[in-house]
Amino acid sequence: MIWDVPVVDGLDRQRSLVVTVSEGRVAVLPPPGEGFYLPPQSIWQLHEAIRAAALVAAGMAPTPTEPVRAVR
Repeated sequence: MIWDVPVVDGLDRQRSLVVTVSEGRVAVLPPPGEGFYLPPQSIWQLHEAIRAAALVAAGMAPTPTEPVRAVR
């Protein structure tokens, strides 16, 4: 599973921070570039994405919750 979390880069362009599970580990992949900003609503989305990915990594079936958008 892959979760996209909206972020904004230094030039104010919309990007995605990706949270995924790889070989039983949670991976957080930043967008291309040197850095990004998390809009206030994205902070909770990042929290929920990491939580759901941790459940997948632990072998538990998560139920994706809003506002996190789970993509398969």
